[in-house]
Amino acid sequence: MWLDAFLSAALALLGAVASPIVALVGVPDGVVFGLGVAAIGCALLLAAFGAITAGLFIMRLHAGQYEMPAGLRLPLPAGMRPPNTG
Repeated sequence: MWLDAFLSAALALLGAVASPIVALVGVPDGVVFGLGVAAIGCALLLAAFGAITAGLFIMRLHAGQYEMPAGLRLPLPAGMRPPNTG
């Protein structure tokens, strides 16, 4: 979960910072290609981690475990955390 949060922040930062620079400054094609590959790589990793997490939760639900795991730490602000995660 923490890696998901880090990759989400990295992808958002990459898009928010790199896009205006590429549009305004005019960087070499190799740099644009590298930024594109980095953005696509982060997006693919996020998708894979999300699919793994969803699969694990589905397996738990199928096994009859309807509560979240006790040791699960969600990277959410305190007001957004479900009551059973501490």
